Amino acid sequence: MNIEAARKSGRMAVTIVFAGVLSLYILVMTTTTVHAQNCMHDEYEWVSVIKPTCSRFGKDIRICQDCEEILETEIIPKLDHKCKWERTKEPTCTLPGVKSYICKNCSEVIETEEIPAKGHRFARAKTQSATCKSPKITERTCSVCGFTTSEQSGSRLEHRYKWKVTRAATCADEGIKTGTCTMCNATKTESIPPTGKHKYGDWSVKSVKVKGKKIKVVQERSCKTCGRNTREASGTTASFRGKHDNGKYYYKHTKKTGRIVILCSECHQSVSGKISGGTISFTRPKKDNSKVSSKAWRRVKK
Repeated sequence: MNIEAARKSGRMAVTIVFAGVLSLYILVMTTTTVHAQNCMHDEYEWVSVIKPTCSRFGKDIRICQDCEEILETEIIPKLDHKCKWERTKEPTCTLPGVKSYICKNCSEVIETEEIPAKGHRFARAKTQSATCKSPKITERTCSVCGFTTSEQSGSRLEHRYKWKVTRAATCADEGIKTGTCTMCNATKTESIPPTGKHKYGDWSVKSVKVKGKKIKVVQERSCKTCGRNTREASGTTASFRGKHDNGKYYYKHTKKTGRIVILCSECHQSVSGKISGGTISFTRPKKDNSKVSSKAWRRVKK
């Protein structure tokens, strides 16, 4: 800024120059200037050499119009800031923002305030049903930042097994069934109790023993599946008329039904036995003229 104070023609010129720092140069024309020591400073004028702003003080000087001596300096207070609020940092879902009170002239930040975080904006929840591996899962995703939350509720489900017999049970042995979970493919095995239902083969004569006038017969049959379970049936005939030698007795046996006929070839009497439960029930001796020469008859061993 240049200020020229033109005094009387040819007497004096005052130039004030500012370049960041005030420099005052006084050019004095000695041929016409009044000497300061002889000046009464009756004529003076206030001159503003630095205008105040919101960031710096101002300065006024009182200067003699005759000798141009600076008589007095006055510091002018800074001006008030002219501010407005501006957002200097935007808030996000989880981080607060900042707003600043900034002077529009000098850009000085006078005051700051925090802007609360916005918080997440979750879109519609996605739900995953409970399984045997995990309980119900609810997922929510923020539509702004993509942050995802996952919450579990309830409890896991029991396995849902689909069973298949991998080894069938028999009449005497356990079987095995294998279950496969329809959700996770986990497997487990369980035993199948034996059925206890034996399939018996034909009856066979285990022994035929003569004791006096009576004959004791024992028959048996075994399970065709396991071969270990055996049933026996026994019974004693009614007395024959006489006591005969063992070699005189013959028997004829039907394997499927277990029916047995015992014949005395000497007295020509016979009895027939029928199995009921574990007992052979014999009829009373009766007259029988059957020939024992056919292959169906077997001699009772002595």
